[in-house]
Amino acid sequence: MDKIALGVEVESETGAEKLEDFCSPEWRLRSRHFLVLSSAGKPIYTRYGNETQMSTLMSAVQAIISSFNDMSDPIRSMNTGSHTIVFLTNGPLYLLAVSDRKDPEELLRSELQLVYSQIVSILTSAQLTKIFEQRSNFDLRQLLGGTESIIDQLVDRLDMDFSFALGSLDTLWMRYRLRERIGKTLQSHRPKSLLYAMVVADMKLVTLVRPRKHSLHPADLHLLFNMATSKTFLAGEHWTPVCFPRFNDQGFLHVYINYITPKVALILVSADRDSFFTMTQCREKVCRELSLDDSLQRIEDAAAQRALYPHEIGVTGLLQLYYRHKTLIQHFGTRFESTIDIDTQRQIINTYKRLRLHMMNKSGKKPLRIVYYRTDMHTVLAWQSSTFELYATISPAVSVKAMIRLVNMVLEWVKKEEDHLFVINAPSY
Repeated sequence: MDKIALGVEVESETGAEKLEDFCSPEWRLRSRHFLVLSSAGKPIYTRYGNETQMSTLMSAVQAIISSFNDMSDPIRSMNTGSHTIVFLTNGPLYLLAVSDRKDPEELLRSELQLVYSQIVSILTSAQLTKIFEQRSNFDLRQLLGGTESIIDQLVDRLDMDFSFALGSLDTLWMRYRLRERIGKTLQSHRPKSLLYAMVVADMKLVTLVRPRKHSLHPADLHLLFNMATSKTFLAGEHWTPVCFPRFNDQGFLHVYINYITPKVALILVSADRDSFFTMTQCREKVCRELSLDDSLQRIEDAAAQRALYPHEIGVTGLLQLYYRHKTLIQHFGTRFESTIDIDTQRQIINTYKRLRLHMMNKSGKKPLRIVYYRTDMHTVLAWQSSTFELYATISPAVSVKAMIRLVNMVLEWVKKEEDHLFVINAPSY
């Protein structure tokens, strides 16, 4: 057993980007920054640069936030030149996001909340409060040491992965019978101390077993999957305490993580801290049964295929697609066609986020059903009904009428493939 304090091992720094400081041109040229500090101004985390080298900047941020708090008018955001700066105060922690991409304030604040939740998942809210009540100038890096790579990975994913903004679980395309077989196998070998069992491939849910009356919030599962896909967990068996902030931010559950194939992880969640060997036996039984009919290899093959390309759906003019099932709170996304470079992909994902915020307007106005944004390079469409949300990038050569026909063809394809796209009848007990 590879039992790890606080659930992680110390990983090496990510190279030159950790040597930057806020005076260096490399740091200033970064499009987005995420920083975390204590209410006493102690550095806790920065995506780029070293926290110690950021101490002067962190102190300035703390002074700005505190001055507004003293006036009983907490600062929420500010705009300076091309940059948007968003502040989030959460208990003893201050969080700051800086972007030069004209990201909406609401989006940056929701991303800061996820960064905070990832920290809580490692320590719990109760432990954070207790620590800073006893010592307001405590250096939290003493407890977070080795977890920076997990937070780095989350920040990077927030930039390129639409799943977090959708608030739903990404699912792996898989034949229904295989998914059903995996679920039944997990359920048949569930020990009494097991609360949740999941099979996950690169942040994509394959299937899960859960209590009939309780389910984990997608945001908690995003944080868990982000942790499980860290390099720390790719080899060996791991047994680690994890806090699920939406479930209970005051305490830990205990999580077993093991990659049963190179790309597929088995995740078992228990309330019993002493059930590691029980979870190991569960894993052995599950793997043994799935190996009998080659199911384990078929899971690996499905994971290795990754997402479909849009042209594999059989719809001409489609460059990328996300479909969110509102009832299941699950979604799937295609890859981008190979003609779209990485910078354009990032811009499109950012446009999806903006259109979703626009479409889900919470100002009391009636939500919009269709929004689209056209450029010379592509058209980005957002479309929702009572049952789904759809986000698509379409060739600019496609007319509006043809675009509507294209979407209807996609919806027909989703209906036909629904059993393979989503986890529809997950086992429960």
